[in-house]
Amino acid sequence: MSRKTKGEIMRKGAFLLVAVCVALALGLGSCGDRGSARREGEPGLVRLTFYYPVGVAGPLARVMNTYVEEFNELHPDIEVVPVYSGDYDPTMQKVQTAVMGGNPPDLFIVEISELPTLLAMNGIEPLSAYASPEYLADFFPAFLENSYDEEGELWGIPFQRSTPVFYWNKEHFAEVGLDPERPPETWQEVREFAGKLNRPGRHGVTISGGWDDWLFQGFVRQNGSELINYRERRVTLNSPEAVEALEFWVALTQEDKVAPPHSTWASTPPDFVAGQTSMLYHSTGVLSFLRNSAQFDFGVAFMPGNVSFGAEVGGGNIHMGRGIPEQNRRAAWKFIEFLTTPELAARWSRDSGYVSVRVSSYDLPDMREYTDRYPEYLVARNQLDYASGKMMAPAFQEIREFLKSALNESTAGNMAPRAALDRAQRQAENLLREWLP
Repeated sequence: MSRKTKGEIMRKGAFLLVAVCVALALGLGSCGDRGSARREGEPGLVRLTFYYPVGVAGPLARVMNTYVEEFNELHPDIEVVPVYSGDYDPTMQKVQTAVMGGNPPDLFIVEISELPTLLAMNGIEPLSAYASPEYLADFFPAFLENSYDEEGELWGIPFQRSTPVFYWNKEHFAEVGLDPERPPETWQEVREFAGKLNRPGRHGVTISGGWDDWLFQGFVRQNGSELINYRERRVTLNSPEAVEALEFWVALTQEDKVAPPHSTWASTPPDFVAGQTSMLYHSTGVLSFLRNSAQFDFGVAFMPGNVSFGAEVGGGNIHMGRGIPEQNRRAAWKFIEFLTTPELAARWSRDSGYVSVRVSSYDLPDMREYTDRYPEYLVARNQLDYASGKMMAPAFQEIREFLKSALNESTAGNMAPRAALDRAQRQAENLLREWLP
C-alpha cells in the first residue's frame, strides 16, 4: 500500500471518529480527550471541530463544506471537521451544551448578539493577540461593532454578515401603475404603495417574522433612536421613536390590512417568489435564493427611512472555543484567516448573498465583474453607511423574546404599541437589574 493511500485512509478514519465524538458530546458528554491533537500513526495532525449554522435559504451547507475541503487540502497538518448545526438558535444551544460539558468546539459561528452570553459562560478565547491592526482595518466598521466587549477586547471575527434590505416585485408595480424602477423611500410611501399593491391572496408588503425584532431595530434607527446601547448599558425599548415605529407596523397590519400580522423567517422568501407578497423586508442573505428562484424581475433597495435611512447589521461571527490546546488555537486562527481572506469573503458573498466583510474584496476583478453584472449585491454594502451594530446585552435571548412578544401582540391587534413596549421595557429592566447602571 502506498504512503499516500494509507494517509488518505487514516484521514477518513479520523474524520469519522471526530464526527462520532462530536455527536456524543452534544448528547452524552465528552468522548475521551478530544483536545488531543496527536494520535498514534498521525504525528502532528491537528483536528478542529467547527460548528456552523445556515441562517438563510439555499444550499449553503454544501458551500461551506467545499471551503473546508479546500482548507484541508492546503494544510495537510490540519483537519477541520465541519458540523452543520442548523439555524442560529440551535447552533447556540449546541455550543452552550458543549461548553458546559467541558468539550467546547474549536471554532464556531453564532449570531452576533450572543457575545455577552458567550462571555458570561467563559466560552470563547480573546482574539486581539491574533488579529493585526492592518487585518482589522479592512473590515467594514459596522461589522466589527459586535466583535468587542465593553473594555475593547476582540472576541469574534465577522464572516457571514448582512443587513436587512427591501425587495419589490417590479411586475406587480407595473401592474398597478407604479414605476417598477422606483421603490418606496419613506414609511409613508411604503404605506401608499402597499395599499395599491394589495390584492386578495396577495399582500402589499411583508415584514418578515421570526427575526422581526432585528428588522424592528432598523425601523427604530430610521426613526433616530436605538433599543439597547451595550457599552453605555442603556435599554430604551419603549422610547417615543420605538413606539412610533411599532404604530407604523400596526397601521400596515390592522388599519390598512396590507401586511400579514404574523409570518416566519423561512416562509417569506418563498412567498415572495410565489407572488404572494409584492414588497418584502428580509436579509440580504436570501438574495442569491431569490435571484435563482424568482421568475420575475425584482429590485433590491435600502430599507425605506423616516427621519433617515437606517439598519442594524446581522449575521454571525467566528469564535474560538475557550481552553482548547495551544496548537489548536494556532490552527484555528489559520482557518479564520482563510475564511476571511478578501478572495474567500468575496466568494461567500457571491455564493450566499451575504455582504463581503472585507472592504478590499470589492476591488477584486472577479467581484467587480460580478457586481457590474448584478449591482443588487452592492445594495447592502452601500447601506452600511447608515448601519450600526446589532443590539446585544446579557440574557439576550430572554430580552429578544420580550421584544418579539410586544411586536406580535401589537401587530395582531391584541395590545397597543405603547403598552406592549412598556411591558417589554419593565421585563428587560427587571432581568438586567444588576447590569444596568
